[in-house]
Amino acid sequence: MADTYRLLRFGVFELNLDLEEIRKNGTPLKLPPQPFKLLALLASRSGQVVIRDEIQEQLWGSDTFIDFEQGVNKCIKQIRTALSDNADNPLYLETIPRRGYRFLAPVRTKIIPAPPPQVKEASSGLLANVVAQVRAQVESASKTAGDVSQPAADATVEGAAHETSPTAPASTQSMRTRLIWALVPLAILFAAVLYWYLSRAVR
Repeated sequence: MADTYRLLRFGVFELNLDLEEIRKNGTPLKLPPQPFKLLALLASRSGQVVIRDEIQEQLWGSDTFIDFEQGVNKCIKQIRTALSDNADNPLYLETIPRRGYRFLAPVRTKIIPAPPPQVKEASSGLLANVVAQVRAQVESASKTAGDVSQPAADATVEGAAHETSPTAPASTQSMRTRLIWALVPLAILFAAVLYWYLSRAVR
């Protein structure tokens, strides 16, 4: 993920070149990838005529065999629809007959810091379920360990002739060991789920 975003701004529109996103007054608009690339190319060369051969080279490549005329005309139509522009009286996109196109509006270039990635919980609540399971296991194991150690303490107080049972420390130690081994799979699962969410967030 880029540390910065490159923006092209004109009128009420903003192009984010890194996210390939167009916004109007802050509201995202729908524009397919190929028309977006053509719009970015034209806007970055504001005031200049971009000939059709260059458009074909930049967007499709010289080795790509397609109906270029139909493809570029479709892209131009989608761009004009997104910008609410009129081919007969254009504000943004002018057709230069038999040559290419020229972007008319002044364009401002800006670079801004990219926001830090955010880990969002899925609607299924999978991450919350994992956390809840780990917490429940800890509380259950802690309670069980407390119940096991209590009789040993009572035996020490009640039996003057019997000192602390030698098996009590062993039982407590065994419970702690089982607690650790019970938590290991849940910890691994939690780490795996967290890594998966972080991977999705930084894309």
